[in-house]
Amino acid sequence: MRLTVVIPNRNHSALLPRSLGAIANQHRQPDEIILVDDASTDNSVEVIRGFQTQLPQLRLLQNERRLGAVGALNVGVRAATGDAIYCGAADDETDPSLIETVLAALERAPSAGLACAEARVMDEDGRVLGIRPAVAPAIREKFFSAVETATLLRHIDNWVLSVVTIVRREAMLAAGGFDPSVGSFCDSFLARRIALMSGFVFVPHVLGTWHVQARSYSRSTSLDPEKLAELIAVCCERVRRDEGSVFPPGYSEVFARRARFSSGRLAITERDYDSVLINSLALGGQLDARCLSLFQRLPSRVRRTAALSWLTLRLHPISLVRLGHTMLWRRMRGAMGLTLDAAPSHTAA
Repeated sequence: MRLTVVIPNRNHSALLPRSLGAIANQHRQPDEIILVDDASTDNSVEVIRGFQTQLPQLRLLQNERRLGAVGALNVGVRAATGDAIYCGAADDETDPSLIETVLAALERAPSAGLACAEARVMDEDGRVLGIRPAVAPAIREKFFSAVETATLLRHIDNWVLSVVTIVRREAMLAAGGFDPSVGSFCDSFLARRIALMSGFVFVPHVLGTWHVQARSYSRSTSLDPEKLAELIAVCCERVRRDEGSVFPPGYSEVFARRARFSSGRLAITERDYDSVLINSLALGGQLDARCLSLFQRLPSRVRRTAALSWLTLRLHPISLVRLGHTMLWRRMRGAMGLTLDAAPSHTAA
């Protein structure tokens, strides 16, 4: 199976050596790499061209005008010639065995639309914040049919992370590609559609690093109550349009609740605790506002735990039983030395 890597970029010259260096260190090299520069004004193009000797399969596509991250992704997908596509980001970092492991899993499940793995989350100071998805769909490699995926969505969500996901090109196109109208939710929204239409494979191994950037596009949207509300409304309208045919009945309400929880959780992890912002993102009432405000008197770590527990009880985003099982399994797995949570080092060009 031929694989194309698509990476959009806009003024990330400082981050490109890390992401491209990680691609260069893959045990199984991609057959094609398409880097779409979205009218950068820094020296990104110079950095990209500097990698073409090390990565001869690297093609640079330059947008004459800025199309945005979603537009740049779709340019790359349309130009891709591979049977499968890995859509990375300039600030993503892949482990050396990502492509060979996830692509092999996809090949073992010919009807699956995508295969995905686990990723570590790291802040700008290099600290590992945790492993995602928060709830693992399985503890062994497993194919989930479209019907099983719909059932899984009743209990958990957000198990597909772009940094560790490979998608069949035909499945991506059949699902309509990246929808610009859903903004920063475009990758996870597309992944849900593909999994619900074709099924997916989950690979329970940590194979990449999601670097959390304070000024990222998705973070700025998630922490703005007005933008978040607008985005959730658009996503819910898209879901309701296909409820019963693609999405499970009633999923629009579940999606909205989980999206608000995710944004509230993100706000809780900010250095400056803002109870008003957290409550606004979660669409809480007066009781929520009072409790979140009271938590502000607690020590930092206790305050965050209390606030997160409160949002979990109020919004019911995922199955707490499954969350507990995943936490126990990961602790046992780590104790047995079967996974590596620390990011591997890569040699950049």
